[in-house]
Amino acid sequence: MTFKPHQDPTHLYFITATVLGWKQLFIRPAYAQIVLDSLDWHRKHGRWALYAYVLMPNHLHAIIKPLGDQSISSVLQSFGSFTAHAILARLRDDARHDLLAFFAQRHDRDASKKHQIWQPIQAKNVYSVTFLREKLEYTHNNPVAKQWRLAEERADYAYSSACFYDRGLAPIVEVDDIREWC
Repeated sequence: MTFKPHQDPTHLYFITATVLGWKQLFIRPAYAQIVLDSLDWHRKHGRWALYAYVLMPNHLHAIIKPLGDQSISSVLQSFGSFTAHAILARLRDDARHDLLAFFAQRHDRDASKKHQIWQPIQAKNVYSVTFLREKLEYTHNNPVAKQWRLAEERADYAYSSACFYDRGLAPIVEVDDIREWC
């Protein structure tokens, strides 16, 4: 059963989107760019405020707040659907039959779909400043965790908003400043 967060228009949400089977799809820049572009599109088109993110080789963490009349479910469905279709199109264009077969043959995929890229996207209500700070640190520390070691310093990892918070530099995808919530 998929966890359904309580919809509260005043809440921030910590989201986790994981590639089916933990396949390290985002080590390829072209596939990573699809996710980054979608994060940016949703922000620029007023679907959500994006406060923090990290795109890892096989998953994404972000802290967002749906805007206007958007629900957390609708923005995650939009993000997941768009990125999945774009990634599958790119896999076809790149003749990546091995990956297309992988995403078609997974036993944990949704049987109603021919291919599936994402496991069900998880969203957790950010219910306190303590939880917000914990998830912000967790998000930004992911690339330097001992199981990953993708950068010496977390602000050096390109697919993250850590450089904004740690060094005041613009990340690849612009973010809204979360410090107003802390």
